[in-house]
Amino acid sequence: MIVVRRPALWTLAALALLLAAALVPRLLTRLAGAALQSEARAHHATLSWARLTWHPPLSFLIADLSLSDERGATLAAAESLSVTLDPASLLALHPRPVAVTLSHGRFRWRSGAAADADTLAPPEETRAGRLDHAARVREAARSLARALLIPARRLPRIEVRDVDVFGRGDPPLGVHLDQLALVSSRAGSRLSGSGTLLLEQPIPFTCDLQGDHADHISGLANFELESPGASPPHTLSIALNGWGMQNRGVATLGDSTVLSIGAITTRLSGRVSRAEPRFTFQLRAAGISPAACRLSVPPSLLGPLSDLALTGTFDYSAALDLDFSEPDSVRFSATVTPHGLALDRARTRLDIATLDQPFSAHIHLPHDRMETREMSAANSHFVPLAELDSTLVHAVLANEDGAFFQHHGFNLPAVRRSIADNIHAAAFRRGAGTITMQLVRNLYLGHERTLSRKAQEVVLTWVLEHLTGVSKARMLEIYLNIVEWGPGICGAEEAAHYYFGHGARRLAVPEALFLATVLPAPEKWRWRFGSDGSLRPFEQAQMHFIGRAMVARGWLDPAALPAADSLRVELRGAARTQWTGPGVAAALDSLRLMDRGATSPGGGP
Repeated sequence: MIVVRRPALWTLAALALLLAAALVPRLLTRLAGAALQSEARAHHATLSWARLTWHPPLSFLIADLSLSDERGATLAAAESLSVTLDPASLLALHPRPVAVTLSHGRFRWRSGAAADADTLAPPEETRAGRLDHAARVREAARSLARALLIPARRLPRIEVRDVDVFGRGDPPLGVHLDQLALVSSRAGSRLSGSGTLLLEQPIPFTCDLQGDHADHISGLANFELESPGASPPHTLSIALNGWGMQNRGVATLGDSTVLSIGAITTRLSGRVSRAEPRFTFQLRAAGISPAACRLSVPPSLLGPLSDLALTGTFDYSAALDLDFSEPDSVRFSATVTPHGLALDRARTRLDIATLDQPFSAHIHLPHDRMETREMSAANSHFVPLAELDSTLVHAVLANEDGAFFQHHGFNLPAVRRSIADNIHAAAFRRGAGTITMQLVRNLYLGHERTLSRKAQEVVLTWVLEHLTGVSKARMLEIYLNIVEWGPGICGAEEAAHYYFGHGARRLAVPEALFLATVLPAPEKWRWRFGSDGSLRPFEQAQMHFIGRAMVARGWLDPAALPAADSLRVELRGAARTQWTGPGVAAALDSLRLMDRGATSPGGGP
């Protein structure tokens, strides 16, 4: 029999503790690291770090963290990430963090392509001809719904310090978080933070949102906006007060919830269902006055709206019902109900009420370019609508806004189609702009894609359509005489001379169809031709697609539309030199004259 003396027992115990102390941290860090990398792989990403350490009892610190997508592009990087686990959750084999701290990080979200121009989709862009990515969008929406349905009291304590979240672009847009904290207690939960929105101009902000266990929620966010010549900055305040409930896979925002923007009060309600997933929201506001808008919205956001003078009040309502399992069934509505709303022409400084008279159009073009054209007989290139080639007019309508004469500035069916199409494409591919909206953009706003510009565009479009008395025909006439058709080429008459060497009063069908395709991207017109000067197949297909839309509407005789592969145009204006260069253009002209001479009677010229 072997007798182990007491000192030997203590020695063995000490050795066991030393061994455990050496092995347990390694085992725990390996398990934690494997779990994190497995989760990243499940989302088609790769996670790496410089150092992963364990701190008793159950905290892990990751240094120099990096997350990359399947192409190797960095999606996230952080100097440090600390995670503390709940011991009881480990015993249940379902690790749950109770505290997360992130410091000095940069995150990039995966963003889709920018929206296409507001035109008919060419054949290769129809849904039957492209992959349907709606499943990816549906899964992202389901993940968002799951996040909204997590009870706040079950979330870990989260602290974020010095973190940037941004998208693609030059410069990239996003947000810098100085600090953000989510803290839950028996009384409820609180989310507070401060930082800067990284938009066209930096916008500092603070936010504070609280919720109690009686489902009451309240919050306030302040945004500091600089205005030219104003000091200190103007503050945009947005407050929320109401109730929200989570129950059996559904999150509900009560219809008594009040969303206030300065002095403007609105009623907000919503519902998010995880199963489909499905998102439903409604916004209602009554008795909004122009004075309240001026008081509540900083001048830098109002832009040219500051030059409008209105009397009366209006009600506004908007609703969205989007089932991501059936995006084509989306429902969207927006309604303005005026109460004595009128344009005070004497005090309005914006020349929007006099568009039915001759005026000088100061045209905003992309890339901050400006052109000026007289909308009268003083401009030799101004052509009244009744004198423009009707095929061109109808081709532009078919491609840009087929319902122009039926709607009042906004084509809600087109908005619903664009929502569905963007979900199917898993990217922001198609807008729903109308000719009136494009006219407002060209005359007053420019082409920046910002939320404030879009809001200004919506308001000015409504005012132009409802309060000025300018006819639809006059709006279309101005549009066709100012819209850009090439580099600094504004209006149909200039465009016809630039491309074909003659005016826009008489055009061949292929010429009219070609001009309609150029409108959405006039700076890219050269791409529509091959090296031999013939139209590329995609351009012929797009022209024929517009032609078929015209035939369907009764705007074009079917017999006048050539087959797609028979569509031809010949550049005879200044564009010919721009496309080929002066030397090549002269050589081609000589060859064409020789060809004509060879086929003339007697072989003479």
